[in-house]
Amino acid sequence: MSFLDPIFADYPVAAWACIGVLFLIVEILLPMGFFLSFAASGFLVAVCAYAGILPETLLMKLVVFAAIGVALIVPFRTLLRRVVDRTPDINQY
Repeated sequence: MSFLDPIFADYPVAAWACIGVLFLIVEILLPMGFFLSFAASGFLVAVCAYAGILPETLLMKLVVFAAIGVALIVPFRTLLRRVVDRTPDINQY
């Protein structure tokens, strides 16, 4: 990842926002609710990097990104299941 180090060092907010957008595009192409949590995680890390909350090291930002992404998988999938699964069951009368 040596070619990405200058990008994350010079433009951390833009880099994390681009990661969020990339995961959002992957979620649009493969709608399963898994990548949506990592898209939100990318945007949250971008906001935290802009606010200066996170440490400057890329490793710590990656750990926070992964932790938020994994933690949001279950809430997003249950939310999507409630919203998307509105089709009536033909077996119920």
